[in-house]
Amino acid sequence: MSGNGVAVVAIAVLLLAACADGRSEPAATAATVAPGACGVVTSLPDGATLRAEDVGARGGTNARYAVLGGEACGAGVARRPEHCETFPWATEMNLYALGARGWLVVGLGSSVREQIVFYAKDSSFADTYVQAAQDCGFTPLTVIDGEPATLERNRPGRVEIVHMTARSVIWLSSTDPGVTEADLVRLSGIAEDRSAQVNPPS
Repeated sequence: MSGNGVAVVAIAVLLLAACADGRSEPAATAATVAPGACGVVTSLPDGATLRAEDVGARGGTNARYAVLGGEACGAGVARRPEHCETFPWATEMNLYALGARGWLVVGLGSSVREQIVFYAKDSSFADTYVQAAQDCGFTPLTVIDGEPATLERNRPGRVEIVHMTARSVIWLSSTDPGVTEADLVRLSGIAEDRSAQVNPPS
């Protein structure tokens, strides 16, 4: 067999091996799915998210909602989030292990970004995320019954808040100088009310 023939056979063997290995994991590429992604993207009820007009933003609203289930996400590790730059500071698999059951990401034009992680009732998700937020430089803004309910972080050119609810952690961020911390706090209340329509599995 010529050198070219051997090379073709070798490439075919490698491709077959890659296909065989790929059967155990969902088909995904780095360009379309983030590392650690495992959620199943599904539709949202109408009116469940903030809208561009809530902040006077130009452009539309883009939303992605993923349900996190044990079959796909159960291989995660329940350790406190440690990647502070991009909320929710952990992969979907690790979010599931902590108690998360759904993840909503919404862009409101170019003004505000909304993310909500819904968690199982009996999980320690909320306490974990209060501590993680503080470890990531957030400071308490409002306190209810001695526990932080809303935390804020100001970085150059960006304002962020984390708002804790009985069923979710709401993160809002803006790089628009016209959007203030008070605006984000107001929006977090609207986000909490509207997202009540979203019912991820427990």
